[in-house]
Amino acid sequence: MNDRVILISRKAKALLAHSISVVVFTLLLSPLVPAANDSVNDLWFAHSFDSTSAIGTYFLKQEAYFSVGKFLRQVGIERELGPQWNRDNPWWRQAEEALIERVEPGVIVNYQTYEWMRPEWATIVKNKFSEQEIEQLIAHFKTNIGLKQASVIDHSIARQVMMSLTFSGKLKSPLKHLQGDLESMQKIYHREEESMQFVITDLDGADAQAFALSRLGKKYFTTLIISVTGRINEELDHLSLRSEALALENAQAIDPYVFGFLEDY
Repeated sequence: MNDRVILISRKAKALLAHSISVVVFTLLLSPLVPAANDSVNDLWFAHSFDSTSAIGTYFLKQEAYFSVGKFLRQVGIERELGPQWNRDNPWWRQAEEALIERVEPGVIVNYQTYEWMRPEWATIVKNKFSEQEIEQLIAHFKTNIGLKQASVIDHSIARQVMMSLTFSGKLKSPLKHLQGDLESMQKIYHREEESMQFVITDLDGADAQAFALSRLGKKYFTTLIISVTGRINEELDHLSLRSEALALENAQAIDPYVFGFLEDY
């Protein structure tokens, strides 16, 4: 019996020692093996979504303003605050400001960085392109003309997002208090438009056309325009609804201003 216990103990120790060796061996080797996502990340950093981010941010600020206004009107009805409870009233404006300060960050901060899209970007790229194609794209976008063409793609995405918001009626007439944001968006958009210009008759222009007309170039352009633009529009719709939920979640923030209104009226 004792011999059997000793044998089992020795086997357990041997198995444990083997497991530890495997773990240590793996840890020692892992830094030498390139991460599978390195090339996908390199391709991600070839792009800039500054213009698209500015457009989306302006839209989300607009949506936050409309969501807060809708909520305050509903409060006026439910609490029977009367016709004096409107946007011209200082108590309304203070309540509006208090809510917007809480709603805007919840829908804008994560959107602006585009970190929410990184995992989905990786999935799109891995599903559509081979490792060899990804390396070819990275090499191309590191050239001068490649940088220009990356800007063309980025600007095309921004234009598609703008058109989608405009033609669907989601982007409303400019709001006075967002005039600064509107001007900033327009400045970024036009700066991006200027930066992507290049002469199509020189050698770089020939390289640009060769890439644009290649199977890989066309595949990459259409993939980003369809998949990335579609995903951005979905996220904007989601965050638009999120602004309404945040207004409800922060309802207590307006209580002091409603009480102040009731004392005055």
